[in-house]
This record gives sequence, structure tokens and C-alpha cells, in this order.
Amino acid sequence: MPLGSNRTWAVFLFSAMAFILGALWLLLHAHGRAPLTTPFRKAWPASVLMAASLLWAVLQDMPISPSWIEVLSPQAARLYSSLAEVVEPGVTAVISVDAYYTRLAAFKGLAYLILFALLLLLARGHRQVTWLAYSLVACGVLEALYGSAKSLTGLEFGFFGQEVAKGVATGTYANRNHLAGLLEMTIAVGIGLLIAGRFSSPGHGWRDWLRGAAGFLLSNKAPLRIAVVIMAIGLVLTRSRMGNVGFATSLSIAGALYLLIAPSSRFSAGMILAMLASIVLIDLLVIGSYFGIEEVARRLEETSATEASNRVDLYDYAMPYVRDYLPFGSGAGSFFAAFLPYSGQEVIKQYAHAHNDYLEFLGEWGVVGFTAMGLAVVLSLAVAVSALRQRHDALLRAMGFASFMGIVALLIHSSVDFNLQIPANAAFFVVLMALAWISAFCHQHDPARASTGRHAEDEHKPPRRRHQ
Repeated sequence: MPLGSNRTWAVFLFSAMAFILGALWLLLHAHGRAPLTTPFRKAWPASVLMAASLLWAVLQDMPISPSWIEVLSPQAARLYSSLAEVVEPGVTAVISVDAYYTRLAAFKGLAYLILFALLLLLARGHRQVTWLAYSLVACGVLEALYGSAKSLTGLEFGFFGQEVAKGVATGTYANRNHLAGLLEMTIAVGIGLLIAGRFSSPGHGWRDWLRGAAGFLLSNKAPLRIAVVIMAIGLVLTRSRMGNVGFATSLSIAGALYLLIAPSSRFSAGMILAMLASIVLIDLLVIGSYFGIEEVARRLEETSATEASNRVDLYDYAMPYVRDYLPFGSGAGSFFAAFLPYSGQEVIKQYAHAHNDYLEFLGEWGVVGFTAMGLAVVLSLAVAVSALRQRHDALLRAMGFASFMGIVALLIHSSVDFNLQIPANAAFFVVLMALAWISAFCHQHDPARASTGRHAEDEHKPPRRRHQ
């Protein structure tokens, strides 16, 4: 994950690994050792939508008649016309204004689609889902520890050279906001694991209730709670305004939704409410006050005139770019090339991204690609909510919570940043989308256990309550 895999060689390495794993699964499937799973079958709408956006990126790079370019994308035709003197005669006319990066975007899109499918096919039971969740949390903890160590010690040692005078946590990323985006997703999974246990009421008195709460705090959940604290410290140390806002907002929304619609006992709901409240109070207020949450608050209130001017100018100039290339887009991955003619004197540097994922995706992919990707995300959110409401399996219901919270957090952050343009974070986002479908349709037990003749109980029946 160094630099968020935001380098061409890293994209090819990630894609090659996805293709190899996909080929191995196909080989196992051909020999009858890797059956199709229920989540994979149920997730066909999201898979089709992701494939449709991928196909659209391919079509944006398909050669067509120059006369058709004038009809489909007048702005691209004007750009080709302005380059007529420097481009070799007979140049291929395509909708994309940067064919190489459109092909690269399609390549990445195929790798994301394969990753999505592999997760649905391989996370077949509790054991695999648990390992997946803990792997995500481990990534977040390592990034938070590395970023916090650099920030607190002042030793700005990067993966590929020394970083000078940053003073904030960036982890292995080049941008603090991208570390914040990763931590928003991994903290969501960590919180999901925390609420995954069954909470049986120890009794009716307040002493029994306190005894049960203390037992939970001293249980094997304690290391996981520490992991969430470490990631929260890392998030605060990024000084990312929208990263912290996205985390707090998504936690509030997902927590309220969980308490409203998830099937649980009164004691369970009380324990979960207390846990979520402790995360907000302890992590954001107590720990945040020690490690610098006031700096985040100050940055939310006081944005420097230079930074505000640059951001406003970028949005002001990006909107005409988006309008000019609708409805078919300038080509996936082409923002840098397409935006150059729109940069005014006030935009003091060249921007590779729009600092707004919605604007960038709409401008590059057009209405077709943007709608297909957006619907896939919305469907995954809806399925996560369905898992919250219908699953009585504690782990899978909690993973629905984690998926919903993580996706919402990054969607909020995407309004002012470009986390989804960073391959590592985009891959984590795809994992959360897959986790939504897994949480809704995965069986409670591994197929290996089911094959021994012990049938899994119906997860839609509420569990029996134990009375003490």
C-alpha cells in the first residue's frame, strides 16, 4: 500500500495479482472444488452495473468516425481540431481525450470487478468473514501506528524517500486525507467486530447490568477496542477535516440505524449504545484532546484565504468542464488532460484530480458510467441495511453495520477529496461493497461443516434468549 498504490507500476502489480487469483479460482471451479456461492449469485445486479461501467470505459476508447465525435462530444472534437497541427495525420478519433489513461482506468476497473467477485466467492462462512474483517483492521492499525509514529516523533521517513516538515500523519500515503479515508473504513470494520458478540442480559438489577458491562469490557474484545483506539488516534493525527467529519457523521447515522432496525434485546441495545457513545466520547474527546482534535476543529473554523481561494476556483472551473463533456464524458482517467484548458490564472497549480470524486467521475465517465457505478454503490448500501434489519446472526449483522458505516463515511469524504481515485482506497471501498452482500446472504457456517451432516439453523429465526 505504499503511496496508496497510486503509481502505474503498482496498478499493474495489483491488477496482475487480481487476474492470477481469478484464473486460479476458475481452474478450481472447473475441477469442481470451488462452487458458486449465494452472495455471488445474489450480487449479480451490482456485478452487472460494475461491468457496464467498465464496458463504457472501453467504448470511450473505441475508434469512431471524426464526424461522430462532433455529435457525441463537441468539446473533444474542438480539442482534436486545436491539436491538428501537432498530431500526426490520420489520428484515431475516440471520445476520450486521453486514451492511455482511459485504458488504464478500464484495466483497474476490471481488477476491482474481479476483486469484488472473488470476495463473494471465497467468503463462504463465519471463519472467512472473520479473517477478512480482522485483516482489514490489521491494515488500519499498522497504517495508524506508522503514521502516528512519524507525526509524534517528527521523523518523517517515507517509503520512497524522506518527507519534509509535514507534521501530520500520512502513513504510507503521500496525502493525509487518503490515510484518513482508509482509517474511516477500517474503524468501521473494527466497530462492527466489537458489536458482533451476543449480549445476554445478566439479570434485572443495576448491579447485574454493571457486572455484565464490566465483563464485556474485560473480555477478548479488549484488544479489538485498543485497535479501534489506535486507529482513532491515527485519524485525529491526520488533521483531516472531512475525514473526521465523515467518521463522526457515519458513526451517528449507522449507530442510530442499528438501534432502530436491528433485532436485539433491550440489554443488547443498551450495551451497543453505551459502546458507540464511548467511542465518540473517549476517542474523539478525551484522546482527541490529547492528540490534537482541537487542531481539526480550528481547521474546520478557520481556513486560510489562500486555500479557500484555490478550492473555490477549482470547483468554479471544474463545473464548466463537467458541463462541456456531458453526457458521454471526457474519458475515464482523463481529468488532468481535459481540465488543462479550463485552468484560469487563479488556479496556481495543475490539478491531477478534481478534489471531488462526484465531479471527477461525472466529468470523466459521463452520465452512463457515473450512473452505473452510483447504482452499484446504492444497491450495496440497501443490501447492508437489509442485513441490519433481517439477519439474526450477530457477526453478519455487525458486518452489515460495518459496510454501511464505511461506505457512508467515504461517500461524505468524497465530496471534498479524491479517495476513490487512489487504488488502495478504491480497493478497500470495493471490499466494503462486497461485505454488504456477504453480510446479507452468507450462510452462518462454513460449507465444510455443513457437509458433515449438521444442518445450519435458519438465520432468520430469532435466537433463544438465555434466562439466568
